[in-house]
Amino acid sequence: MIESIEITSEDANLNDAMEVTNSMEKVHLPSTLPKYIASGQAVLVDFGDESDISNPQNWSSKLKWSLIVMVSTLDFAVTLATIICAPVAPQIMDEFKEEKTSYRTLIVSIWELGEILGPLIVAPLSELHGRLYFYHAGTILFIVFSTACALSTNIQMLVTFRFLNGMAVVSTALNPSMVGDLFPVEQRGSAMAMVGLAPMLGPVVGPIIGGYIGDALGWRWCFWLITIICGLLEICFLVLLRETYAVQILKRKAKQLRKETHNPNIKSKYETEHTALQLLKTACIRPLLLLFTSPVLFLMSLYVGVVYGYLYLVMTTITTVFESSYHFSSSAVGLSFLGLGFGCVIGVFLCRATLDLWVRRKSKISQMRPEQRLPPVIFGGFILPIGLFIYGWTAEFQIQSMAPIIATGILGVGLVSTTIPVRSYLVDAFGIYAASAIAGCAVFRNVGGTFVPLAGPPLYRQLGLGWGNSTLGFIALAFIPVPLLLMRYGQALRLRDKRKLEE
Repeated sequence: MIESIEITSEDANLNDAMEVTNSMEKVHLPSTLPKYIASGQAVLVDFGDESDISNPQNWSSKLKWSLIVMVSTLDFAVTLATIICAPVAPQIMDEFKEEKTSYRTLIVSIWELGEILGPLIVAPLSELHGRLYFYHAGTILFIVFSTACALSTNIQMLVTFRFLNGMAVVSTALNPSMVGDLFPVEQRGSAMAMVGLAPMLGPVVGPIIGGYIGDALGWRWCFWLITIICGLLEICFLVLLRETYAVQILKRKAKQLRKETHNPNIKSKYETEHTALQLLKTACIRPLLLLFTSPVLFLMSLYVGVVYGYLYLVMTTITTVFESSYHFSSSAVGLSFLGLGFGCVIGVFLCRATLDLWVRRKSKISQMRPEQRLPPVIFGGFILPIGLFIYGWTAEFQIQSMAPIIATGILGVGLVSTTIPVRSYLVDAFGIYAASAIAGCAVFRNVGGTFVPLAGPPLYRQLGLGWGNSTLGFIALAFIPVPLLLMRYGQALRLRDKRKLEE
């Protein structure tokens, strides 16, 4: 019978104890480790205990939170870029002498179409080669395309580079996955709340900044600002960012041990017998395969797509609503986004307080399940339509401007209470394939962000702000059973998904 040895990363210098598995029996052989490694037997490299600093989850809190702050700032910058040009769209249209009104929405929404494709490429490749290089490559490309937007000479060129800008976004898929890399399950709530706040605040603050920069410096400086911010971030990445993906770290560790011991049978515990080409093919189709074969991912992604579509619909029409109904100036109209921003912040604190609550309670009796992340989604499912109803009818009857702004705050609480717990759930549920799951979810999310806003103006023309937003609210109410069903049947569905992934 062939013996297999399981060696932890802390054994890299061949000085520590290790476990030998023979006929399902484990024996400690500290003094015979070099003999066993050199003998050509199968060796599986894994992380050690809490003292093993090669495991990202054992890094210092200071280092882990520094990485979370950096990647969250990147996400804030790229989502700021998503919507910063919305208030200056009339300036852009005037400078390029473009009369097609569809371009005003397309300048913003084409980004989301590009962001559908980017994560589908980045996520599976990051599961083969790690996160580090894709953060660098994506940020550098983002800087290049932002510069091209600032230098555009016609509307078609601007729309094209906005699309490519969306494709260069890597933080969508990688940030939640990094949280899973750095923190154990029962400690992920606060970090997930932070990385979830960034993509919500960016679109809210963007119109405020864009409105004032556009009036003071011109629309091109909206894109120059993004270029400068991301350039500074890339410098920080070059200094501080490091690999966090366990699969890649253990792969490198096994490669190092093979070189030192001349034993070709030393492998990471995640390595398989598949060829590089087979792994690439499997990885590339994994996000879409999971999306359309996993009921868990499909339902959650559909829900997030609707919610995200509503966010962009409100953000792309709120300027028109407050300029026409409340006569806000082009610079002051950005202040109408503050309600949404405050609501998002409140939602983040709510998620921070509740995301780990049920998980920690169940961890004491060893009954942790990813579905324990979902209770805030139920709360958000009720809050979201309430915000839509109040926003629509207060704007319809032109009640004092603070009323619809407060309503957008309620809407913000519902948005965050839905999206952050869903991302946390997917990271917990899909483990080392979390990036692919998040990328699959991003497909519906960005389809919603691209096409739902296009339905906003005709919907409001036909039904008015009151019934138009009420219709959206009724659709949102129909999704409330989704988290309830997953809390009941999610574990069984996930076990079926796991068997498919292992095939």
